[in-house]
Amino acid sequence: MSTVDYDPLSTEAMTDPHRLYALLRAHDPVHHLARYDTWALASFGAVWQACSDTDSFSVRRGQIPYQILLGEPATNLTFPELDPPEHRLRRRVLAPGYTREAAERDVATIRDIARTTLDAVLDEHGTCFDAHRDYANVVAGRVAARKAGVPLEDADRLRRQLAGMFHREPGQRGTSEANGAAAMEAFGYLHALVAEARSDPARASGMLATLLDATVDGVPLADDQIAAELHTLMVTGSDTSELGVAAALYHLQGEPAQRDEVIGDPTQSVWAFAEALRFDHPTDVLCRSVRRDVTVEGRRLREGQGVLLLWGSANRDEAEFPDAGRFDMHRRPARSLVFGHGQHQCIGEHIGMRMGAVMLEVLFSSISGYDVDIAGTGRRCGEFLKGFNRLPVEVTLR
Repeated sequence: MSTVDYDPLSTEAMTDPHRLYALLRAHDPVHHLARYDTWALASFGAVWQACSDTDSFSVRRGQIPYQILLGEPATNLTFPELDPPEHRLRRRVLAPGYTREAAERDVATIRDIARTTLDAVLDEHGTCFDAHRDYANVVAGRVAARKAGVPLEDADRLRRQLAGMFHREPGQRGTSEANGAAAMEAFGYLHALVAEARSDPARASGMLATLLDATVDGVPLADDQIAAELHTLMVTGSDTSELGVAAALYHLQGEPAQRDEVIGDPTQSVWAFAEALRFDHPTDVLCRSVRRDVTVEGRRLREGQGVLLLWGSANRDEAEFPDAGRFDMHRRPARSLVFGHGQHQCIGEHIGMRMGAVMLEVLFSSISGYDVDIAGTGRRCGEFLKGFNRLPVEVTLR
């Protein structure tokens, strides 16, 4: 029996779980949570196997821990909540907008939004500001809105609503009344946006226009499906990138030589961002359920049981990454789970990488140095999204 005391809904696990993950990797990398009849996969190999095997693992019960652990329902309205072949057919609708080439076309827009936002931050706050709240959060939300087809004037308000959906207090288990109210506001807005675009398609832009015109097996998407897809694109297109930028700034602080190198050559920002995603993964946990009995690293997982994919642990697995517990932007791993793997690999990996790299590059091009106020930092509390959401910095302008 495992001696690791791991509850994915504990305050430590929902805030900064890396101590727990190190124990799981060392002592019980395929860990059974009897309370939830769910398996937590902590090793790189176990997570890689589950991602590769859609015959044995399903997303139909949901991808978010409170769905698997607490039985909150999945809507199955958006493509990440669908198994093959439905997943592939729905993903195909959006895929052309998220290719490597499409991401390169988006760089000018990302850079313009980042530059405009940083200028406004410096005008308002001077050289002391919160790099997450005032900069990365705002840029990511506005870029995601532009990509999704949400009017830019509504981007900040919608991001606040989405943040309210996923806000968790220490000790909270599952969705609160306040979370539910925020969800109603966000989906109410998105449904109204889809209805408005349906009545006047010429006003639709971005992926909203694509979704309105799309058919799957000859059938147009319903309004609630489109609203759900826009919600997914807004969450995955903003929360993860901003947390990655904050992580890069924080962890570079602990590696002064690397920090000086990337400020001296901001084009290296892409490598600092990539390592930040590996080292302090924003999408810390996503889920599956077992479709048929399967063996993972010697443990027998039974049909119907839940599965937690601990990305944050797998990406620090010493068996896969030499010196895995050190932030090193010179790392070039042969394999990675930063954007997942297999059928459900993140559709937004290319634009996500460009967004994070450009946000850092714009900042580093404007400064000759920075210091993080370590005592003032804070990490968000959540079941699946984790990272620094308070990151006060003082910058020295060039």
